[in-house]
Amino acid sequence: FLDSVLFDSGKADLTKDATEIIDKVSNILKDTNKKVIVEGHTDNLPISTYRFPSNWELSTTRAVNVVKYMINHAGLDPIRLSAAGYADQHPISDNNTVEGRRDNRRVDMVILRSNADQPDSGQ
Repeated sequence: FLDSVLFDSGKADLTKDATEIIDKVSNILKDTNKKVIVEGHTDNLPISTYRFPSNWELSTTRAVNVVKYMINHAGLDPIRLSAAGYADQHPISDNNTVEGRRDNRRVDMVILRSNADQPDSGQ
């Protein structure tokens, strides 16, 4: 999910559009028992605010806010969910263009093969 859909620029609060999208995805995930990792990503432009001293904090907070919403509003079991922040370390596009930076500001949901009731395999 691109950040412009889920978050205002430089912020980690979910937008109304974000909650609608996450509700739809969560409804699909309710029918499974799969583990889900929510990954936050940013572009490579530095951020330095009181709340977000770097892109690490911004990407992680965005991922955590998605997870918290999925638990508190969509009713997913917290044991199934985890959050990770990768800052600008895993770009999918060229950070030298506006479009590329936009693509890199995103949240990914990785649905694992393992069920929540299965022990972690260390992978």
